[in-house]
Amino acid sequence: MKRRNVHGFTLVELLVVIAIIGILVGLLLPAVQAAREAARRMSCGNNIRQVGLAFLNYESAFKRFPPGYGGPAPGGTGMDPDPNVGRMGVNRWSGTLMALPYMEQQQLYNQIFTQPYRNPISGVTFNAWLWPWDMGPNSAFLPWRTQVASLRCPSDPGRMNPDANWFDDGSARTNYMMCYGDTTENNHINWHPAANRGMFQGRYQKRISEASDGMAFTALLGEAGTTPSQNMAWGGGKFRVQGGMAVNIGGMNSGTGVLACRNTAQGDRYVSTSLGGHWRGVRWGDGHPSFSGFTTILPPNRASCNAGGGDWDWGIFSASSYHGSGAHVAFGDNNVRFIPNSVDAGDAGRDPPLGLDGARSNAPSPYGAWGAMGTRDASDLWDAASIE
Repeated sequence: MKRRNVHGFTLVELLVVIAIIGILVGLLLPAVQAAREAARRMSCGNNIRQVGLAFLNYESAFKRFPPGYGGPAPGGTGMDPDPNVGRMGVNRWSGTLMALPYMEQQQLYNQIFTQPYRNPISGVTFNAWLWPWDMGPNSAFLPWRTQVASLRCPSDPGRMNPDANWFDDGSARTNYMMCYGDTTENNHINWHPAANRGMFQGRYQKRISEASDGMAFTALLGEAGTTPSQNMAWGGGKFRVQGGMAVNIGGMNSGTGVLACRNTAQGDRYVSTSLGGHWRGVRWGDGHPSFSGFTTILPPNRASCNAGGGDWDWGIFSASSYHGSGAHVAFGDNNVRFIPNSVDAGDAGRDPPLGLDGARSNAPSPYGAWGAMGTRDASDLWDAASIE
């Protein structure tokens, strides 16, 4: 019989093949990840377009947009509502909440507006309206813990903690913020119809006719990233601009204060070791700009700052995202643009406009094309070339 010699691979040959495969995987993996992020970014843009359409359908039904926040207050019908001037009750229920029926979320909307509310699992009953941070005993008010899928950007790694029973990490989130304009001082205020220069304001409802700059040139919604976890550490280098906010930044009614806010962060991290808040987007039901609003002052993926020490005060609320290079903005004609971090944002050292029909209240925005996108009637149009 003839013997046949069978030659296998040597150990060196196997190692060489494995090394080649590893190199190829290393080369291909970034391309695969980039393709996945491109798909997530496209989905994110489609989501904000659908939410913008819901706001436009609300306007079509009621001839005005929902307020930035409002609604019946706990223990009563609301403080000083005045429909003659478009003012609603004092609750902080978000305009997003009021647009739920136009996002195919009629059932969730009915749960919030039905009294009494009975938790179907625990049987706990609520006989009064709730604030958007009040989930009741053992987080029994389920609407605040109900995540609306169309309010989330797939690129955002932040998620509600289903085991948390507190009002931030245990609440459902949103990535799509209402535009509060380019003012700082008192841009959270709810007593004067001219406090904000954007399309949204607490307790007041704006009409399309008020956007004399044209709806195609006026931002409705902007994207903001949320913090990966409410348990994320505080302090410099650990606190992200996506979801985070610096507090007690004084003088933001001047250009000096705007610059001070900008300098609290470098890249995507705050450098200050002072305490802040993980507030951006963590409560979709809360319309205060700390949670559901954005301003067109500092460009996307820069710092957000609160003039006071808590989430209730006025300040700078910047757009942000996990796309890296910019953030989505939906305009009044339902056109969605990806606004780069390098957008023309004018001079951050200039004093911001003032609301309340005061000085500088009707002047063009000092914050370039970015500021002009946030104003509804300042006669400061921008063109596509300024955002490329």
